[in-house]
Order: sequence, then C-alpha cells, then structure tokens
Amino acid sequence: MVEFIDVSKSYSGKVLFRSLNFRVVPNRINQIILPQSRGKSTIVKMIYGAQKPDSGFVRVFDFNVSDLNYSGILLLRRYLGIIFEDIRLISTMTIKENLSAITRLTKRNLYLSDEIFEMLNIGYLLDKYPCELSISEQSLVNIVRGIIYNFPLVVADEPFRYLSEEYKRKVIELFKHLNKEKGITFLLTSINSIDDEFFDVELNIEA
Repeated sequence: MVEFIDVSKSYSGKVLFRSLNFRVVPNRINQIILPQSRGKSTIVKMIYGAQKPDSGFVRVFDFNVSDLNYSGILLLRRYLGIIFEDIRLISTMTIKENLSAITRLTKRNLYLSDEIFEMLNIGYLLDKYPCELSISEQSLVNIVRGIIYNFPLVVADEPFRYLSEEYKRKVIELFKHLNKEKGITFLLTSINSIDDEFFDVELNIEA
C-alpha cells in the first residue's frame, strides 16, 4: 500500500536521510516515531505528492508517486485521506463547508459520515466558523476532514499536537473503530508512541 525504496532527501545541501526503506502494513494503524526535525513531515508529504525524493521510489497503491505529474497527484488523492500538521481551515467557511470542500478537490460525490460526528460528539460545531472554535476544536475538525469520507488510506502528520487529552482519547478510539470495522489503513507520525496497540514502522535510514 505504501513503500519507500532507497529514498534519499536533502535540504540546502544537508542530508535529511539517505536510502530510506520501509513498508506500511495494510489494514493496520501504523506509527512512525522520530525526533523533531528528523523528516516526519517530509515522509508524509512524499506520500501525497507534495514533495519528491532526490532519488529512490515512493509507491502508494499502484502509483509511483515519484513520477506523478499534477493530474496524477490529484488522482492519487481521490483515495487518500490527509491530516495536515498545521490546521488548514478556511476562515470564511463554516465547519460543515470546510468538511465538504474536499468533494470539489477530488471531483467525487462523497458523503459525510454521521457516524463520525456522533462518535466525537461534534455535530454542534458544524454551523460555526473556525474563529469560533478553540485550537483543540479546530484541530479535531482538521482530523475529521481527513477521515470523514472513509478513504482506504489515511496519513497524518503529528495529528494530536493541539488536541486536548479528552479529544485525543476519542480520536484514538475512532481510529481503532475505523480500522477494525472498515479496514482503513492509517499511517501516523509522532515524536512519541501514540498507543501500544499501534504498529511501529521500522525505518531503515542512513543519514
């Protein structure tokens, strides 16, 4: 489902990693644990095509992401839920409009999952604007936007950074539910282990 093969990446002449190899286990909740500034965001961005490796291959589903043009990346993202590290809510849209906006980006008729609203108890937020929410509530909506359409693969860059402990527990249980009941595969990044039940991805990195 996701495989990095001899991937190398540098910034301004500084090697972030070289010959990075790993696989994501399908139908599991996978977690990548790395210290700050060691490439977590870069790994996630290469999965959804926002960055490309200097060398090597990134494969997602049947796509060689390293070789995709813009149209190919848009096609890939029809099957991929993305939870960004930074909260990317559109201030002029209500929460429900923010969640629905992805239908235009993917050019698919997708339907919001009432089950997720119920499990997280966030229905009361849908008609509000981002400025009316706390940072923890905004972060929760940012997470929901990546999972609301039951994409087969969800990638998340430090998704719990701004969440309260209460919301974090709810989201972890929701991830487990979606993985068990719908077979959704997750890849999460963090500086610390998120949950003992999650699968630790072994990274083979030369740096």
